[in-house]
Amino acid sequence: MKQKPLAELGLAELQTKEKALKTAVTVMGVFLAIMILICAYLTFLQGFSVFTVLPVAFLPLFMVNIANLKKIKAEIASRVM
Repeated sequence: MKQKPLAELGLAELQTKEKALKTAVTVMGVFLAIMILICAYLTFLQGFSVFTVLPVAFLPLFMVNIANLKKIKAEIASRVM
């Protein structure tokens, strides 16, 4: 499904997207932090394994969500003023 550009969305839709994305970023950040701690602990106990690279694999997804949240916030700010 193709997404509409942010400029075509209404203010209410942007605010809904912002709220959902803010929640997703928060949850993903918490899980990523927990994953980093667990992977560091496992690496200390067992040495390098596939679980060591899992946080690195999920980091780009987290960064893309943060970038999208910033774009939505900028679009809302441009419409409010």
